[in-house]
Amino acid sequence: MEENMIKNEQATEVNEVENSEATVESEVSDLNQEIPRLDEGSIVEGRVVLVEEDAAFVDVGWKSELEIPLAELSGEKVSSAQEIVKVGDEIKAMVLKSEEDDKPFLSKKRADQVVAWSKLEDDFKNRQRVKGEIIQAVKGGLRVNVYGITIFLPASQADLGFVKDLNTLVGLESEFYIIDFEPERHRAILSRKEVLAEEYKKIEDKVYSELKEGETRTGVITRLVPFGAFIDIGQGVEGLLHISEISWNRLRHPSELLKEEEEIKVLVIKVDHEARRISLSLKQLSPHPWTKAEEKYKVDEIVEGKVVRLVPFGAFVNLEPGIDGLIHISQLSNKRVEKPEEVVKVGEIVKAKIIKVEPEQRRIGLSLREAQEQASFTSEAGKDKIPGMDDTPLSSNLGELLAEKMGLENK
Repeated sequence: MEENMIKNEQATEVNEVENSEATVESEVSDLNQEIPRLDEGSIVEGRVVLVEEDAAFVDVGWKSELEIPLAELSGEKVSSAQEIVKVGDEIKAMVLKSEEDDKPFLSKKRADQVVAWSKLEDDFKNRQRVKGEIIQAVKGGLRVNVYGITIFLPASQADLGFVKDLNTLVGLESEFYIIDFEPERHRAILSRKEVLAEEYKKIEDKVYSELKEGETRTGVITRLVPFGAFIDIGQGVEGLLHISEISWNRLRHPSELLKEEEEIKVLVIKVDHEARRISLSLKQLSPHPWTKAEEKYKVDEIVEGKVVRLVPFGAFVNLEPGIDGLIHISQLSNKRVEKPEEVVKVGEIVKAKIIKVEPEQRRIGLSLREAQEQASFTSEAGKDKIPGMDDTPLSSNLGELLAEKMGLENK
């Protein structure tokens, strides 16, 4: 019985030792399972527990807090870790290995880049806009900060039109589309132009839906071209004021009457929704001069105008905007004239006599010859006057002279 008791006690001690060893092994196993594996290049999440000038320390569930050196906190130049993170921040970081003792440390900068490129890939696939800040002008384009990484914006994609000085866009915060993406090369190309075109299309649709032919709009002249002027009639939507619609007079160039950035009122004469064209008129805001020509111009009157055109059969004289009169070659001089330029030249101011008015045909006939003859006759008539005599009728003068003489004789 004593031997059995001893054996039982020995067995109990062995079991207790074995159970104790198993418990330790189990606790160690559980502890190992709780400590995450920090494979180099993996992304881990953690909480910032300490921030110093040159580093931050993060709890990622490992056996101790891990360091993020200042150089690995951000891709931007900073002087202190406190500019980037603070205690309590939840962040993602990439696991790196120390070359000296193989102790792991972290990089927030590299993790941010991995996350950023993943977001960019999703944005590219889903045709989503990204927000960014233009930070630098470089050869051929601009550099843009998006999600903390730098992406290239070609000059041709910076705006709707040509930008002469790209530096004027530096500091601008805007939205962009990713138009080219190569994740394996970490390469992406942005376009601000496509965003602006999309926004302009919305504005343009609204303006076209509200615009009516026959209404008057106030606009600003944005460009002068040989064939007319482009007018901003609201929110960047432009209409064309053709040179023939600027004035009732003929113009060689719009700059004769208009200048860029000038504000003017125009009449909407046509809206082409399919071709996206708006036609405008300035001259039609006032009545055509010919509507009152018959009242204003009378036969035998002398008028003044500028010679604007010479043709084989005579010279056209502009009397006012929209109204030209013709001096036929036979009415240029009382002498035989082979060519109009023998008598007058373009740009010359002349006085002519109206010899015919045909408002329905919009024609006024003029005579330089008769105007000159009339002026000459008036001049000669002045020369024939007797010195000392005025325009009083002769009979009246004679009567006064006889009365005066008779009065003297009676005395």
